[in-house]
Amino acid sequence: MPVRFRSGTMARILQSLICSSVRASALFLAVCFVAPLAVGAEAIKIDRIEWVSGTRAAFPSPDSLWQSHVLPLRWSSGSGTRQGAWIRLIFTLPATPTEGWSMLLNRLPTGGTIYLNGKMVADLPLDSEQRHVRWRRPHLINFPIGFMQETNDVLIFTSYGVGVHGIGPIDVGPTAELQPRYGNQFFVSHTLRWVSLLLTVLLAIGFAALWLRRRSENLFGLLALISAFWALRSMDLVFESMPADARFWVRCAFYLGTAAFTAVATITMWRQGGRHRTRAELGLIVLAAMGPGLHLLFGDMFDIQAGAIWQAMMLTALATGVLTLAGHALFTPSLMLKGIVAALVLALSAAIHDYLVYIGVLPFASPELLNIATPVLLIALGATLIDRFVRSLADVEKTNTELETRIHEREQLLKRNFDRLRESERLKASAQERQRIMQDMHDGLGSQLLSSLMLVERGAMSNEQVAQILRESIDDMRLAIDALAAEDSDLLAAFGNMRFRMEPRLKAAGMELQWDARNLPEEVDLDPNAVLPVLRITQEALTNAIKHSRARVVRVTLAIDHEGDSQWLSIRVTDNGRGLAAGNGMGRGMLNMKNRAQRIGAFLKVESVPGAGTTVMVRLPLDTTPGPTTRAMQLSLDTEAVIEHVRQSNSAREQQAPSAS
Repeated sequence: MPVRFRSGTMARILQSLICSSVRASALFLAVCFVAPLAVGAEAIKIDRIEWVSGTRAAFPSPDSLWQSHVLPLRWSSGSGTRQGAWIRLIFTLPATPTEGWSMLLNRLPTGGTIYLNGKMVADLPLDSEQRHVRWRRPHLINFPIGFMQETNDVLIFTSYGVGVHGIGPIDVGPTAELQPRYGNQFFVSHTLRWVSLLLTVLLAIGFAALWLRRRSENLFGLLALISAFWALRSMDLVFESMPADARFWVRCAFYLGTAAFTAVATITMWRQGGRHRTRAELGLIVLAAMGPGLHLLFGDMFDIQAGAIWQAMMLTALATGVLTLAGHALFTPSLMLKGIVAALVLALSAAIHDYLVYIGVLPFASPELLNIATPVLLIALGATLIDRFVRSLADVEKTNTELETRIHEREQLLKRNFDRLRESERLKASAQERQRIMQDMHDGLGSQLLSSLMLVERGAMSNEQVAQILRESIDDMRLAIDALAAEDSDLLAAFGNMRFRMEPRLKAAGMELQWDARNLPEEVDLDPNAVLPVLRITQEALTNAIKHSRARVVRVTLAIDHEGDSQWLSIRVTDNGRGLAAGNGMGRGMLNMKNRAQRIGAFLKVESVPGAGTTVMVRLPLDTTPGPTTRAMQLSLDTEAVIEHVRQSNSAREQQAPSAS
């Protein structure tokens, strides 16, 4: 059976998604804005460093000209030549520590080698010509106790190429105090970034599955595209180390994902807000396509010179979409839509925050908020569609229940009507059968007795003739009774009764009766109105054989002949008597048989060879038009077919409805 969604299941999914988004937002706010404030009392905050250019091969000379800079530090380089630099920081302790100390580097994007008092303590993978490194996570560098002094000199060698670079805040303190701070920052800057990517991919798959399930909901397809494009954009943010040759294409994916995400999301918000302007949408698509196109042409130079401007235009486009949807929400009583607008405003604020960090307005080491706000936004957008999906499922289930009730009621009504119709057909058939028997007895038996009575009253008949007429009348009466008792065209039973009565008369006349009904099936679809004429024709043929043939053997053959798609009832009465005399016309018996055959549409043929016998053959096409009983059976089949058709239609409608399995 097809698996269907249930509204209760979808409601639980919706509730869990919303609760998860609320918990994630609360956790993010706590980690980002509360945890960083917990700085240990003994930790030393380094707010100034010294800088000098150099190479990794040799430490800076004592007479090097160091440049002093305040942290956090941000700079950009447009030179195609990679440059090396030494960074120095000095901190003084009241006494040599007896427990482990560490240095927390909040941001050192290009990595480097770290020395404490002239001894190397750490070597972070460094950005080079062969491998591109862009660390967004913090690093905790442990200082061995034996290396530390009261005055400590820390040297960091790093290198950088084309692009925007920076150094975040640096803290030095006991490892026990810096470890929790490092864990919180690592979670925010690295773990949550991967969680954001994974959640976005899952949302893309989920929205795509819902869209495939319900093609009429185009918003599900749009949300799947938005989520997929955001996941493509995030590839550049989550992979911090990659081969240098792959960096260009990963950065192209960043611009392509950003452009497609912005265009699809903005156009969706415009249309949901009731503003569908083709020119504006085409202009936005062209503007969005400029980013990945220019980066494909100019590479890192576009990043440095125009990347920030293009991203500002994308933010502006998103802001117009949010404002459009917010204006629509003001005049809509839906609380769900207002909640979506609030999530959009939150995501837009996070995007503006990250952009200000990117251009250097905010501190270089500020946490990026958009990676968390975007999945929350996608969940909020999907929540309204899932809610509508759940409501539609509930409506479908309610409709199915009502439909099943109505079908059951209609089925009962059809059954009652069928029973009444079948009873009416049965009464009608009985009345027609009685009328037919009465008419036949009036025309046959009644007419024969009346004419015989007139002859007896005139004294024109002998006793033997009277006895013969009475026997024939009794035979006619019995035939009528047999035909009336032969329910559902039970032709075999009627022929059997006739054989039982005629066989003694044939024996008394010195004739042997051979009866062959092997090719006659147990049930013959014969019109009830034809049963009595067929019996009388057969009886008349046997009576003529007794009276005139002087035969020794009379053979009766009953069979069903097939000619193409037609079926015929075939009756042959053959004797080996003297045959019909040449030139003799048809007697009264022959005329009666012919008239009866014509009334029922049968073919009567009499063949006789003088001195060799006579054959009477009757062929009757089986009636394909249903009689009363057959019509009742057909009506029963039609009624069951109607009920089954209604059930199949209901089942097909349930399979096409969106339901959870």
